[in-house]
Amino acid sequence: MNNRYVVPQKRLGVQELEVKPLLTTTNGKKLKLSAMVDSGCTHTCIDEELVKKKKIPTKKLERPITCRNSDGTIAGKKDITKFVKMDLNINGHNKQLDAVVTPLQSSDLFLGHDWLTNHNPKIDWKQGIIKFNRCPASCSFPHSDISFEPGIRQLQSNEDTEEKEPDPTNPEDLPAYMKPFAHLFNKKNFDKLPERTEWDHEINFTENAPTEISSKVYSMTPLEREELDKFLDENLATNRIRPSKSPYAAPCFFVPKKDGSLRLCQDYRKLNDITIKDKTPLPLISEVLDQLKDAKVFNKLDIIWGYNNVRIREGDEWKAAFLTNRGLFEPTVMFFGMSNSPATFSRMMATIFREMIQEGSLANYMDDFIIPAKDDEELEARTIRFLKIAEKHNLSFKRTKCEFNVSSTTVLGTVIGNGKATMEEEKVKAIRDWAVPTTVKQVESFLGFANFYRRFIKNFSTIAQPLNELKSKKGEKWYWNDEQQQAFEQIKQAIASEPVLALPKDKGKFRVEVDASNYGTGAVLSQEQENKWHPVAFMSKTLSEAERNYEIYDKELLAIIKALKLWRHYLLDAKERFEIWTDHENLKYFREPQKLNARQARWYLMLQEYDFLLRHIPGKTNTKADILSRLIKPDTSNDNRGVEMFKEKMFIRRLEESTPIYDVTLLHNRRFEILADETVLEKIRKCERRETRILEEMKKQPEKVWENKGIIYRQGRIYVPDNQEIRDFILHDHHNSPDAGHPGTYRMLESVKRTFWWPTIKTDIRRYVRGCDMCQKNKTIRRPDHIPLNPLPIPDKPWEEISIDMIGPLPKSKEKDAIIVIVDRFSKMIHLVPTTTSLTSMDLAEIYKEEVWRHHGIPKRIISDRGPQFASKFMESLCKALGIERNLSTAYHPQTDGQTERMNQEIETYLRAFINYRQDDWTRWLPMAEFHYNDKTHAATGQTPFFLNYGLHPWKGNITVETTNPTATSLIEELEDVREEAKAAMEANNEMMRERGNNKHHKDSFAEGDKVWLETTNIHSNRPTRKLDHKRYGPFEILKQIGDRSYKLKLPDTWAIHDVFHTSLLTKVRDPEFDSQKKPTPPPPDIINEEEEYEVEEIRGHRRKGRGIQFLVHWKGYGNEDDSWIPRSSLENAEEALSEYKAKLPNGKL
Repeated sequence: MNNRYVVPQKRLGVQELEVKPLLTTTNGKKLKLSAMVDSGCTHTCIDEELVKKKKIPTKKLERPITCRNSDGTIAGKKDITKFVKMDLNINGHNKQLDAVVTPLQSSDLFLGHDWLTNHNPKIDWKQGIIKFNRCPASCSFPHSDISFEPGIRQLQSNEDTEEKEPDPTNPEDLPAYMKPFAHLFNKKNFDKLPERTEWDHEINFTENAPTEISSKVYSMTPLEREELDKFLDENLATNRIRPSKSPYAAPCFFVPKKDGSLRLCQDYRKLNDITIKDKTPLPLISEVLDQLKDAKVFNKLDIIWGYNNVRIREGDEWKAAFLTNRGLFEPTVMFFGMSNSPATFSRMMATIFREMIQEGSLANYMDDFIIPAKDDEELEARTIRFLKIAEKHNLSFKRTKCEFNVSSTTVLGTVIGNGKATMEEEKVKAIRDWAVPTTVKQVESFLGFANFYRRFIKNFSTIAQPLNELKSKKGEKWYWNDEQQQAFEQIKQAIASEPVLALPKDKGKFRVEVDASNYGTGAVLSQEQENKWHPVAFMSKTLSEAERNYEIYDKELLAIIKALKLWRHYLLDAKERFEIWTDHENLKYFREPQKLNARQARWYLMLQEYDFLLRHIPGKTNTKADILSRLIKPDTSNDNRGVEMFKEKMFIRRLEESTPIYDVTLLHNRRFEILADETVLEKIRKCERRETRILEEMKKQPEKVWENKGIIYRQGRIYVPDNQEIRDFILHDHHNSPDAGHPGTYRMLESVKRTFWWPTIKTDIRRYVRGCDMCQKNKTIRRPDHIPLNPLPIPDKPWEEISIDMIGPLPKSKEKDAIIVIVDRFSKMIHLVPTTTSLTSMDLAEIYKEEVWRHHGIPKRIISDRGPQFASKFMESLCKALGIERNLSTAYHPQTDGQTERMNQEIETYLRAFINYRQDDWTRWLPMAEFHYNDKTHAATGQTPFFLNYGLHPWKGNITVETTNPTATSLIEELEDVREEAKAAMEANNEMMRERGNNKHHKDSFAEGDKVWLETTNIHSNRPTRKLDHKRYGPFEILKQIGDRSYKLKLPDTWAIHDVFHTSLLTKVRDPEFDSQKKPTPPPPDIINEEEEYEVEEIRGHRRKGRGIQFLVHWKGYGNEDDSWIPRSSLENAEEALSEYKAKLPNGKL
């Protein structure tokens, strides 16, 4: 609330206007109030006694407001300190507002100057009417009227009727400068056949299109036959159709309009299936909005009968023929239902109004035209120019959908006005209108919905704590206090604003989740932005009395129709096919040809416009849409036969049982995110090029070095100039990100060189890897074995031989406590499968079938150690039945299976770098670990597993190096050559393995003051398992040498262990050389009550000590070795960290 408002208690009598009753919704309660319109009152006010009597929740103002009379004297005995939030409903005109609480005398509510300024209503004192015709676009019914009579001043009902076109002979509601063009708002202007133009609609067929399309004549009622005759006679007279002898025939049927009249529709689905799709894009939503953002005033016009203003290309008319009981006819103009109609119409509008659009005096999206201007004079001139062009091309407009001289308007779901673009109120109305819970079950429902978006809401667990308390007290007496109300409002506000609710972007796949209950329909529109699914809009609609009587399949389809209508501007020209998530078990009815009623026929016609797939999501897992469909509980024939509503291909099939689908944050490839927005590329373009070598190469060898759009390419790779900041960023991203996974020098070099190059790239990468503290702490140090290695023979091709091993037991993660590791011995490709240590031979066989056989077939040999899984008779018989030769490794020392052991170490190293302290989220990182390994060059083969299997590298973003595009034949030949080279490389590598056993290992030497890593051997860890814990702790400073082979270290004060260690447990720290690797200096302690206090970053565990509880604290800016056990009494200023820790515990209890 803004504290600058002054609220006088005396009203200006000449401008008083009382309206009652007035419906307001606050705290979920509906109240009928009397109201006074008072322009002398600077802010809307509500009576203090009413607020107390009705127990309306209030909020505290940031600063008190002093009330003053019109002469400046102080009014009242006390300042205003509270306000209430309410939804104001005046005869269907809805708007949310805040009202300050103060004593009133004659009315419950004063609608003050702020309300008048916001809505700018037109007041007709003579007729006693307030017109809401200049409202902001966020009002739900911006054209409602209030009527009043002297002494009574009652609200007059305003029924929502069927839209009717105004009479052009009496254009009273048109601005004066538009009256000469009144005929453009009348259907009679449409009767002339349009001329042929450059944008005539083309119908081009795909290869192997059928030579004929047959259909049957649908039977019609006498009334429908009468309407058909009327349609045919009128359109034959205007030459919009003509008799045909076409081998193609589309069926037709009637769809009732809301006013009871009938509209003839052609079923062009078979035609659309064989039509080459026109890829002409619709205007970008972002560009349309940019054209309008700085305007002060707008006119908005909606074109009507647009498609019939476009001729079909001469010679293509026969392709669109339709069959009736009077014979076959073909249209000469574009009809509704043809697949490329939107593209053709968009191209037509862009051509006709090209000059106005290019100069910024007109914005257009499909049939919507918005004329922006800085003032009324400019708006008038632009509108007259626009209407003259429309008149020339015989275009007409629908008056009921037009807006004139408004200061703000809704365009493509966004409110434009006052120099900014904001979210349309309709998008968040379902959330803002969420009624206050009155039971624990309703609280659980609300929190269940909010939990889907908790990752976007800062401190969610702390905010939601008062509501969680109600859940934990289920069965006890219900209560709802200010604390719960504040938490409820705060979460609603967070969900209905950024970053949870996102403005839609031009690029990014859409998803619609819908559900229907017995009382309403709910939907969530989401878009994938930066690899995360963000909600874009919410919908919650109450079913009418008639709709509540629909069959369940009709209700489910109605939810889809309502969502598509509401979000049409996003979904109609979506760049990718979007998915509709619904419990489509209820839609099976429409998968078979049915006799459609009038309502279903209208839906069927609308569905043809969209390119979507239906994905089944069981009702119990479709939580978001399900909750929205149940938010509000109200008080409790056409002969179209043989129409198949949904084709089989529109459904995503399930294999066996459906797997529940939830919101998952996918692998976020930061590298290609920043390149996609060209931040790095722009820096490279602007960077000064100082190296003479690359510039000389570009002059002497233009076929190897060239420049394109400010970027230099060297043999197809982007040249990075001598700029440490840019090179450091690239190195950091190719080493530290989850899909990079902290590779060694060899693999990191191969990865970076796929895209980038600079002269010192190899040296820089070696220095970067040496200085990475995460690698130094976690990676296994390769020490020579003293037993000679005996590598197995090399297979001839991928997946002939595989090795299998298990990593475990691990801390439970999603009920799994082990990992099955399956490795192809030729390509080194791996598959990682979470499982349990109680795995049986039958379970392992099932994993093999699902994860290996379905991708790669049956191997000739499986290599494994003698685990109980392979020793069982079942696996023995399975191997024999599949023709798989068993080759168990040497007892107690399985070096024939060495590659799997090394693989296990690499997987554990990767997980150590990214899992949380509790080690219970490793299943989340397993897919990234698998991708990371399969995309890295293997030392033994010289290639990545991906490339050896498929002959290409996976595409991971928007950067594509410039190179040639080989033919399929050359690609196969190249892949065969590469595999031969890989086999030779593996044989050479085997020779190196045989000789490795005799090599001697040289340990580092240390001096006083050196920093070292300490092996974790024999050191107790607070983490669940050593397998996923750091290999080394530190770094620690050497204080002095003790004897020949031991050193005394400076350990943390909290470590109660001996501080002298043998040299075999120490490794010298390699200092980082790049800025991105250097850790910031730990923050200084805060001074609280004259005592130092360090900031708690995270609480990682708890234990009972005596009669109290201690918590394991991780301090902000410090390493794990500085973690310490702290009693509860010392954590008074860390309540948020404590709440977050408790929220992660089972049942939220210690």
